[in-house]
Amino acid sequence: MKIPTVLLALFLAVVAQAADSVPLFNATLTMGKEHRFVLIDAQGKTSSFLALGESFAGYLIKNYDAKTGVLELERNGRVHRVTLVADAAIKDGPTPVLPATIADAETVLNKMHFEEMMERALGQQRKMIAGQFQQVSAQMMKQGVDPAEAAAFQKKLTDEVLTVLDAKQLKGDVTKIYSEVFSKQELDQIGAFYSTPLGEMLSAKQPAAQEKLVAIIQGRMAEAMPRVQKMGVEFAAAQKAKREGGGAVPAPPKK
Repeated sequence: MKIPTVLLALFLAVVAQAADSVPLFNATLTMGKEHRFVLIDAQGKTSSFLALGESFAGYLIKNYDAKTGVLELERNGRVHRVTLVADAAIKDGPTPVLPATIADAETVLNKMHFEEMMERALGQQRKMIAGQFQQVSAQMMKQGVDPAEAAAFQKKLTDEVLTVLDAKQLKGDVTKIYSEVFSKQELDQIGAFYSTPLGEMLSAKQPAAQEKLVAIIQGRMAEAMPRVQKMGVEFAAAQKAKREGGGAVPAPPKK
């Protein structure tokens, strides 16, 4: 039995349309001049945040006009212009929140250059700890401890404390924390940001900003230490007077 020409043409048109179903434009993420896009294919599968030049479901993300909100998708030389559909229908309901994996979190931390950033921060902490232990060693020598033994004890203390300041170990800890706190979609967005020029610039300059902040904190702590020491001396003197006199604690001398 022959199929009528009209029905055959209609059937072929439906098949062609189904095979060439243009993904829906579901979300956008804007960071300065950089943009990322989320697409949904005909089966309801959602993409990660994609940049211009990346592909999804056979479609190349060719161009985006931020003023009109039109996203151009190209396939087989044909350009399709789509606009944002915030309530796009997704197969089996809304996109589920996917749990993040250790690999998802590690990818983000690598883009943040976490280990290098942490190593610089820990280097400052190591110097500060070493300086504090040198003061402890100096106090011990004043009390008659042999200088060589004091130096050996100082090294033992320093090595013990510095074992917890390991950048790789801390990266593993933070990776686990990120995989538990953030979803896969959230980590994808964070990673997309740190892949942009703005994100890379932030990652590169964050250690310098952190160093300046640490210097400010250390300076203020140094200013406060004489006052703290003076408060300690006055408190000890007042307590001694109280024990010896059995009366009221005398007021500290006026400045």
